[in-house]
Amino acid sequence: MASKPALRILILSDGLPGHANQSRGLVNWLASRYDIEYQLVDIKLRAKGLSRIVLPWLLHHTNNSGLVTQLYRYSDISLAQPNLIISAGGNTSFLNVALARHLNIPNIFLGSKRRLHSDDFSAHLTLEPTKQAHNIVMKIPPSLTDTNVLAEQGTQLRKTLNCKANDKIYLLALGGDGAGYRYDKTACEQIAQLVKTISEEEKCKWLLTTSRRTGKEIEQTLQSLLDPDLLLDAVWWSEKPRKVMNAFIGGADRLFVSIDSMSMISEAIASGKPTTLLQPNAATPDLRYQQALEKYCDAHYCSIHPLNQSTLQLFTPISNPVLSAREDLLDQLAPILATIDASPVKG
Repeated sequence: MASKPALRILILSDGLPGHANQSRGLVNWLASRYDIEYQLVDIKLRAKGLSRIVLPWLLHHTNNSGLVTQLYRYSDISLAQPNLIISAGGNTSFLNVALARHLNIPNIFLGSKRRLHSDDFSAHLTLEPTKQAHNIVMKIPPSLTDTNVLAEQGTQLRKTLNCKANDKIYLLALGGDGAGYRYDKTACEQIAQLVKTISEEEKCKWLLTTSRRTGKEIEQTLQSLLDPDLLLDAVWWSEKPRKVMNAFIGGADRLFVSIDSMSMISEAIASGKPTTLLQPNAATPDLRYQQALEKYCDAHYCSIHPLNQSTLQLFTPISNPVLSAREDLLDQLAPILATIDASPVKG
């Protein structure tokens, strides 16, 4: 059997889990067609405010990639003969371009291009079109979600919690202010009422996790409003953080996720489980974010529930969208990756 082409990938990470997970998720998708070796390079942009103005000019008007790299702090590159760069998150975008030019290798970027252009990258992956060359529109962003791993961790969690096979368990996963959405006491009251109503109607119990962005004040408000008897397990991030999303998603029958985090939404959708996005009253998302959410809903990947609506219709997805999304994206990337010298590293 013929060996797969070899990709040696530098992943640039700004330290934000959602961004790193998208890049690593793409690497996982690529692994279905390529032999993969990668290095995660932690980066930090110096003087962010000034650099975000200066760096686009430097990249578009000079050939001085070295000067661009000097405006970053990043870990040593140890990967032998890298032949592809991948990153997500605006702060990585300028270094992505500079290193690709310096090493003369293709580069892929996921997310908003800031003051750059889509054709600064070999492929610029977005959820909505930029109407520029080299832009590829994804059906859903790549994620690290593995349904087999979810099932294993979920089964173990249900055993640990002494749940029966037919017990209904729902997940409430909350982020915080961001992407044009804001959570206040009213939103907390509406979430608590929603949990109470669904619990009564569905005879279910809940897994709950907040996140780093939720904040102590919102967490304390929710704790005062929610009936603790309805919670099988709860992670209040400001008190005692635990990384439980895989196990909680795997153990739950339905997922209720706050609408403010695209990475969290993507993880939920990728599980193939019924996913409802909770939208607070204070909602002013930018157009691109709103359009991405509408595309998900139109494709029946998830539904949106405004918290100020008293009635909720439980949502059921038509299918797991991950496989078709992966193959569609890889097909579009194939011509770009075909230009890479994908032979093994020469000694």
